Amino acid sequence: MTERTEIRSAPGSDGTRLPRLGIFGGTFAPPHMGHVRAAEAFLRMLNPPGTEEEERAKLLIIPTATSPHKAMAEGDTPEARLRMCRAAFGHLPDTEVSDYEIAKGGVSYTVLTLEHFAGACRELWLLCGSDMFLTLGNWYRAADIFRLARIAGISRGTEEKRILEAKRTEYEERFGVSVALLEDEPFPLSSTEIRRRIAEDGDLDGLLPPGVTEIIRRDHLYEYGMNHGETNA
Repeated sequence: MTERTEIRSAPGSDGTRLPRLGIFGGTFAPPHMGHVRAAEAFLRMLNPPGTEEEERAKLLIIPTATSPHKAMAEGDTPEARLRMCRAAFGHLPDTEVSDYEIAKGGVSYTVLTLEHFAGACRELWLLCGSDMFLTLGNWYRAADIFRLARIAGISRGTEEKRILEAKRTEYEERFGVSVALLEDEPFPLSSTEIRRRIAEDGDLDGLLPPGVTEIIRRDHLYEYGMNHGETNA
C-alpha cells in the first residue's frame, strides 16, 4: 500500500498555505543521479541561503502513473518506481515523494496535477528537464500550465543552454510569463541507456543512488541479472 502525501492540496483550516511549492514529476524509470542533481538545483533556487524557516519552499517529487507523451518503460511497476523515488530523494531537505498520480491512476496530465496542488501554496513551480521543457508548449492545456505554475527548465551544457534559451524566449512571448533556466553539469546517460546497461549487467557506478541500485538488484527490475541466470531466492 502506498502512503498519501502529507502536503495538503488546499489551505489549512486556518487559511495558511506554503510560501512556495515545487513540482518535479516524471516517469523516473529509474530515478538516477541526474534527477537527484536536478532536484538539488531546484531546491537551491527555491530556498536560497538565508531563507527563513517559515518561508522555506517544499519540493514534491511525483512519479507518473502513465505518461501521455511516451511509452512507459517495461521491467518495473508503479509501486517499484515509487519505492525507488523514495530511496533516491528521501535524503533531500524540504522534499517529499508523493504517490498522488500513481494512486489516482490513469494518464497523468501535468495540468491536472498542478490544479490539484495550486491551492496549497502562494506560488507554484514546475521543474522541467530539457526534453520536457522543449515540448511543454504543446502539452495538453499548455496555456493553463503556464498560468498555474512558474516554469523552471534545467540545462546541461552550453549547446543545450542555447537551445533552451531560445525556447524560453518563445514561451515568454507566447504566454506572457517569466520563465527560469537553471544550469547543471552534463549527465552521461539517459534513463533508457541506464535500463539497457542494467539489463546487460553493466557498470552502474555513479549513475544511480545506492538505494535505487539495491531495489533494482533485489527485485530484478529491468531484467537485472537475467544474463547470468540469477533468480530471486
